[in-house]
Amino acid sequence: MTVPFIDDLFADEMQGVDKPIAKDVAFDDLFAGVDTEHSVSVSFDADGLWQLCLDELKPQIGEKDYHQWLRPLKPIIEGRQLVILAINSVFIRHINTHYLGVINRVLAEHTQGKLTAVVKVQSLAPEPASKPKKRTAGKKAPLVFEESEAIEDQFTFENFVKAKSNALAYSTLFELTKRLGEKGNIGGNLFFIHGASGLGKTHLMQAVAHRYQKAGLSYCYFSKDRFFRVSIEAMRGGEDKTEQFIKKISRADLLIIDDVHMINNKNGPKVSQVMMTLFETFTKGNKRLILASDKPALQMKDFDSRFLSRFSGGLEIGVSQPDIETRVQILQKKASALEMDLPKECALFIAQNVAPDVRRLEGALLQLRAYSLTRGIGHIDLLFVQDALQDRVETKARLLNAETVRDVVAEYYGISAKDLLGKKRVRTIARPRQVAMALVRELTQDSLLDIGHAFGGRDHTTVMHACDTIAKLCLEDSTLNTDYHNLLTTLKYS
Repeated sequence: MTVPFIDDLFADEMQGVDKPIAKDVAFDDLFAGVDTEHSVSVSFDADGLWQLCLDELKPQIGEKDYHQWLRPLKPIIEGRQLVILAINSVFIRHINTHYLGVINRVLAEHTQGKLTAVVKVQSLAPEPASKPKKRTAGKKAPLVFEESEAIEDQFTFENFVKAKSNALAYSTLFELTKRLGEKGNIGGNLFFIHGASGLGKTHLMQAVAHRYQKAGLSYCYFSKDRFFRVSIEAMRGGEDKTEQFIKKISRADLLIIDDVHMINNKNGPKVSQVMMTLFETFTKGNKRLILASDKPALQMKDFDSRFLSRFSGGLEIGVSQPDIETRVQILQKKASALEMDLPKECALFIAQNVAPDVRRLEGALLQLRAYSLTRGIGHIDLLFVQDALQDRVETKARLLNAETVRDVVAEYYGISAKDLLGKKRVRTIARPRQVAMALVRELTQDSLLDIGHAFGGRDHTTVMHACDTIAKLCLEDSTLNTDYHNLLTTLKYS
C-alpha cells in the first residue's frame, strides 16, 4: 500500500497554499467585499493568513526548522480562531513555546484583532463545513504518528561523531537516507544494529527519522517503553483496537524500535506478537524497519527461534566502544555545542576516567558545566575537573600497560600511536615518545627491556636515556612539566 503524504489529507484546503502572499498585501485586498464586522468565521482566508505568518517566521528560524516544524502544519478557520493543525502533541508543545507569540502578533495586525491562533492535533481539529474532506483508500499518513516517541533535535547525522567503532553503522544508514523515494528494494528492508548501551545507536536511528521527515516521508519511532505502553493500550480495547493500531502504524514508511531485545516473550508475549506482526509488514515492499539491540540477533533471549532467524535475516551491524580518540572528539564536540571551553587535557582526563559510554561522557560534561556555573568558574583546568567529577570517575583499580599509555600520550599530543612505534626522530614525535616511555617506567612494573620492546623494539639504553631526559626537562621546562603531570594524573587517577 502506498503511504500518502500529509498534504493529501488536506488537498481541498490546500488550494493555492504554495502561492506566497506578499508581506505588504493590504488587509482590505485580502477580504474585499466581505462584511468583516458580522461574519468573522467566513471572512478570512486561512491559507493567506498562514502564509503571512510563515513569511514572518521563516527568516527568523532558518530553513531546517522551517521545514521540520512549520511546513507540516495546516490552517483552518473556526469561529474567531485560526486553528493550526499539527501532527501530534510534540508539535503542539514546540509551536506554543517558540512560535505562537509571533503568529498571534501577525494575526492581530492583519485581522484587526478579530482572530487568534490555537494549535490542535489534526485528528481532533474540526473539518470545514463548506469543504468536507473526502476519505478514500490510499490517503497519505502523517509524517510523524501521534503514537511515536519524540526524537531529539540534535540527533542528526551532522552532529554524530563518526569513528572506526561506528563507521559501518553510520555509513549504512546515511546511505539509506540518500536513496529515499527511490523505487525498488534498495539496500534491503531490515537493518539490525547491535551494541552496548550508550554507543550512539539511538542517535543514528533518530538521524534517519529526521531525514525521512525532511523528505516528506512518514516514520514511527518507539523506545521499548513506549512500544509496550501503546501496544497494551490498544490491546485493552480488544482485538479490533489492536488490529486498528497495527494497521495505522503499518501506514508509515519507516518503523524504528529501540531496545528490541526487551520486547520478548518473557516480558510480554502479546506485545511481542504485535511487534512480529509489524515486522512482517515492514520487511516487504518499499518500507524500512530499523531495530536496535544490546546484542546480536541470534544471542537475544526469550524469543521464538523462528523470530531470531528473521531478525538476523536483514543487514546486521555492530557498534563497538569508541576508542580514546573518539571519546575526546565526542566530548569536545558536545562541549562546543554547550558553549564550553574544554581544554584537551581535560577532555582526555574525562575520556580516560569515565566509562566509555557516550551517555556517561555527556552526563559528566553536563555535571562539569553545572559545577562551573554554580561556582562562577570561567576557566576550566584539570584540577577543577578532578574536583567536579570525583563522584563519576572510575574508582576501580585500572590495569595500566604500555599500550594504554601510548594511546593516551598520542591523543594528548595529536599524533598517532603508530608514530610512537616508528623510527621518525623529529622533535614533535621523538619528545612524546620519550614522555610515553618515562610514564610507562613510572606507572608499571615493566622492565627497561619490556618498555623498549613495546616501543618498536628499541634498546633498553634508549629507554633509560628517554627517562633521564624527561626527568631533567621537567625541572627546566615548565610546559613539558605541565604536560607530563597532566598525563600522569589522567593515567593513574583512581
